[in-house]
Amino acid sequence: MEICIFGQLIKVTMDTLISFSALLVSTIAFGTSVYFWRRSFRPIITAMVKTHAAGNTETAFDLEILNSGSLPAKNIRLSANQEKMESALGNDASKENRNRWLCCFEPENTISILHNNEKIRCSFGMSRDNDQGFWKYKAIIPITIKYEGWFGKEYTQNQVVQIIDSDSFTGFLWD
Repeated sequence: MEICIFGQLIKVTMDTLISFSALLVSTIAFGTSVYFWRRSFRPIITAMVKTHAAGNTETAFDLEILNSGSLPAKNIRLSANQEKMESALGNDASKENRNRWLCCFEPENTISILHNNEKIRCSFGMSRDNDQGFWKYKAIIPITIKYEGWFGKEYTQNQVVQIIDSDSFTGFLWD
């Protein structure tokens, strides 16, 4: 078979077609590898409400920030949807308790650096029976995590945290 390229007739053999196909497949595989490498070679910051201590009527919580990515993260800042946060608060949400347990969302409490595969925690209130604690049990709070990668690229991660016992997702656990 002959094809015309730039005004010249070129004879194409089966070997040439196989070679061209292999080159095309290799180029696509390389492009795909670079695409997924760029998406995974970065910090990945997530937040979770973790049980600090639990009893039969009260559960104390920590807010844990984890970098599960392959690079350190810098200047990590948390913010929360205020309207949803207000609806998640229980009867013990005094001004003093709000200052204590919601200060993680203040701009001055930026986490300067969090190495890959490391975590950091802060106290995050408690729940009690009949919404008598700081949080209503099983409340869901949308949060935003903003941070920088090691090379200066900025990331924004929207997620939700739930006020729930992290030792048992159903609320029942063997003693």
